[in-house]
Amino acid sequence: MSLRLRQTFQLCAIAALAGCQSAWKTTLLMPPPPAAIAVTNDKINESLLKAGKNQWQIERFLNDAAQSKDDEKLAAARWLVANMAGQGFARYELVTKDLKPIPFDAVSCENLAAAQAILAQLEKEHGELDFKVTQFIEDLSVAQADFLTTNLDLSLNAWRTNPWCKNISFQTYCERILPYRGTNEPLCSWRGDVLARLEPLREHWISENSPPQSVGQSAMSAATAWVAFKDIYYMHPQDQGWSELCQTKAGRCEDISNVTTYALHAAGVAAASDYVPAWADRDNNHTWDVLLDGNGKGSTGLFNRTLKVYRKNFSPQPDSLGSARAKDEPAAPGWLRGDTYSDVTEQYGDTVELDRTLEAAPSGHRFAYLCVFNGGDWTPLAWTQVDKDGKVRFTKLRANVLALPAYFVDGKVKPAGPPVLVRDKSEHSWLDGAAAPAEKKEIEIEIAAVRPDTPDHDTLVTRPRLPVKAGTEYTLHAWSDGAWKEVGKAAAPEDGSAVAFAHVPANELLWLTTPDGKKLERPFTVENGKQVFW
Repeated sequence: MSLRLRQTFQLCAIAALAGCQSAWKTTLLMPPPPAAIAVTNDKINESLLKAGKNQWQIERFLNDAAQSKDDEKLAAARWLVANMAGQGFARYELVTKDLKPIPFDAVSCENLAAAQAILAQLEKEHGELDFKVTQFIEDLSVAQADFLTTNLDLSLNAWRTNPWCKNISFQTYCERILPYRGTNEPLCSWRGDVLARLEPLREHWISENSPPQSVGQSAMSAATAWVAFKDIYYMHPQDQGWSELCQTKAGRCEDISNVTTYALHAAGVAAASDYVPAWADRDNNHTWDVLLDGNGKGSTGLFNRTLKVYRKNFSPQPDSLGSARAKDEPAAPGWLRGDTYSDVTEQYGDTVELDRTLEAAPSGHRFAYLCVFNGGDWTPLAWTQVDKDGKVRFTKLRANVLALPAYFVDGKVKPAGPPVLVRDKSEHSWLDGAAAPAEKKEIEIEIAAVRPDTPDHDTLVTRPRLPVKAGTEYTLHAWSDGAWKEVGKAAAPEDGSAVAFAHVPANELLWLTTPDGKKLERPFTVENGKQVFW
C-alpha cells in the first residue's frame, strides 16, 4: 500500500472518530441492515481505538466490506471487528515465582516421563515453577486487512453455497462459522488450506445430498487424522497455530479441538467447542467439539464427572462472570474471569440446584464459587452472587460430584463452608461434622486404594484403580475447619493388603497420600464401611 493511500485511511479514521459527516463515516460506521445482528458504532470505535498503530488495517477491512455493496458482508465484518477485543495469542513460558523465565522445551524430550524428570530437576535448582502467560498479542494490534477479508470471503461463500447451510441463520453463521481462530493460538491463515484438504469430501457431500450432521461428522473424522494426541503436550500449554500443527502433527486436546474447529468452520457446519476447565473425579481438563442443531444446541457423551460444562464463543456472553463482574472488583479465578464462554451444562443432562448460607464474605467480594478437587487442589468451576445475608444459590449443576463452596481472595481459594456431595434431586450431603464434640464418632478403616478406575477422555483408555503398595508409608488426611488435617501415618502391609487406620473422624472427607503421589490421589468418604471415591 502506498504512503498516500495509508495516510488517506488514517485521515478518514480521524474524521469518523471526531464525528465528521464524511463519506468514510457513512460507509464505515453505517447502521447494519435490519436483518443483521445489531452492532453499535461505539463498539466499532472501541475496537478501532484499541487497534492502535494497526487501526488503519482494521479500517481498511471494514471499508473493503462497505465498498462491496453486500449488506451481509458488511454486517459480518462489523460483527467480527466489534468482537475482536480480547481475542489474541497467549505466549506461555515456564517461570519462577518472581516470573523469571526458565528455558524448557518439553516436546524435544523423548517422552512425558523424560520431560517431567527435567522439570523436577529445574525445580530443585530454581524452586517452584509454573507455566504462565508472559505475553498476549491482541488480534486488533496485528491482524492484516487481507487476512480478515480472505477469512470473511471464504466463510461467506461456504455459508451461502453449501446446501447443508440453508437453515443456518446469519447470527449462527457469525458465531459458529465466521471466526478465524479457535482459542489463543498464533494468528494464522488456515481456511484456504483446510478447504483444499476437504474438497474431495465436499464433492461427495454435495453429490450425496448429505445432511448437516453427516457433513459435520465426516469433517470431524477427517480432521482427527491430521493431528494425533500426544501426552507430552500436557507440558506444552501454549496452543499451536495451524502452520505449527502441520509440522508437529501432534498436540493435546485443545490443539485437536482447534483443528476440528477449523475443519467444521471451513465446511460451513454449525459447531462449537465445549470445555470442562477441571474434571470432578480426576485431574486435568478437557475440550471437544460438538455439532449443533438449528437452535444452537448440542452435546456429546461425558466419560468423566463434572460440575459444569462451558461453551467457547467468539463474542462476549451476558451470562459469563466476565460480563457480570465490574472492572474494579476483586479478580476472578482462572478461566472464569473471561466473558466469551456460556454455560451449557443443561444440554448435557439433568441438573440440580444448591442453596446454602455461607460464611461471611470478605469485604468487597460479592461472588462465591463451587470448587472441585482436581490435581490436589480445589478449582473454582461454578459461580454465583452472594446476597446480603450470605445466602447463595448455585444453579445448573451436574450431580454425583464433590464440591467446596469458597471465595477467591488475593488469588487463592478461601473455603466458605464444608464440602458437599452434590446429589440427584438436590438431596445434597454436607460433610460438616455437625454433631456436638461429645457425640462425634471415630471409626477404624482399612484402605485398599488411593484412586478408583477412571476413564481418560484424551487417550480413550481407562486409568486402572491404584491400589496401595506394600511397604509404602501413607498419610491420611481429613478435611476439617477449611483445611486438610493429618489423621495419622501408616505403612501398607508387606502382603499388599489394605492399610489400616484407627481414630478416623466419621462423616468427614478423607484423602490418602504418599510423598511421591503427585497429588493424583482422590478424596473419599466411608459409607457403610466401604471406601467411596469422589
